[in-house]
Amino acid sequence: MNNNNLIRAFIAVNIDEPAGAELEKFLNNLMPLAKLKWVTRPQFHITLKFLGENNFKVIEQVKQAIKNINFEPFNITLDHAGAFPNFNRAKVLWLSCSQGRSELINLANLINNNLNNAGLKFDEDNREFKPHFTLARIPRFYNTPLPQDLLDELKNFNLKISWQCRGFNLMRSTLTPQGPIYSKINL
Repeated sequence: MNNNNLIRAFIAVNIDEPAGAELEKFLNNLMPLAKLKWVTRPQFHITLKFLGENNFKVIEQVKQAIKNINFEPFNITLDHAGAFPNFNRAKVLWLSCSQGRSELINLANLINNNLNNAGLKFDEDNREFKPHFTLARIPRFYNTPLPQDLLDELKNFNLKISWQCRGFNLMRSTLTPQGPIYSKINL
C-alpha cells in the first residue's frame, strides 16, 4: 500500500480556554531556557489513544467504534510536571493532573474496550496509559543535561491549569519539517 494513503491518527482531549492561554504563557516562559521541540498552541491536547498510521477503512471502523461513547463531564487540573523516563534522562517533558486523572484513565479504557470489541488492535495497546500534556520533546542530538533553570521551573511548577472535559476528538496528525499539524476527523 502507498504510504500516501495512510492516515496518522490519535484520539485526544483538547484543551479549552482559558486553560490554553495559561499553558501558552507558561510555555513562553520555558522556551528561552532550552532549544527543545516545544509544543505550540494548535498542538495542545492530552492523548487518550495513539492509533498510528492506518488506511481509510480502519479510520472509518475507529469512528464507528467510538462515536457513541458517552461520559459525564469532569474537571481536569494540570498541577505537576515530570519527564519520561525521568528528569535525568528526559525524552519528553510533561504536565499531569491529580484532578481528572482517574476519569482520563477510565475514558481511555472505555475507548480501548470499544476498539477491542470492534476487533481493532493497535501497537500501543500493551502500554500503561499515563495521562499527560506534552510540553516538549528532547531532540536526539541534545546531548547535554537540561539546564538547571528549566529543571527548577518544572520541579517547582505550582500553577493549577483547569478546564472541563466534555468530549474527545479523533485527530489526524500530518508530519511536516516544522512539526506536526493536527486536524479533527469528524465522527
